[in-house]
Amino acid sequence: MLESLRQSILAAQNAWSGCCWDTQFGTCEVNLNGLTSQQASLAAKALRGEEAACWNLAAVWLEQVETDARKASDFAEQAFSRASVGDRETAIALLEHAIKLAARYPVVTGYKDCMLQLPAATEHADH
Repeated sequence: MLESLRQSILAAQNAWSGCCWDTQFGTCEVNLNGLTSQQASLAAKALRGEEAACWNLAAVWLEQVETDARKASDFAEQAFSRASVGDRETAIALLEHAIKLAARYPVVTGYKDCMLQLPAATEHADH
């Protein structure tokens, strides 16, 4: 049961590390799907004027998305650790943090699916 939770968490983490949906970002309406904040920063440096400003804003926004994805992943890791010792309450709270972070974006992460795995996983964990 714990292995099922582990696999669900890994799938959720792999599903979201940055912008993985179509966008029409900023005044330039750029699609940031699949781009990183570093790539947007490089684009900004290569351009001038309004386009550079748009890409700078995109870089800032992408960095926030990436940060939230990392935080959600960390919360899920911590949830797994707590679940593995039978601490269901803390594991639920940690997964709820991951779910809330993902809910800010139009991304399907699977962290909600992890929540469904928790009861069985913590039921058989060492106390």
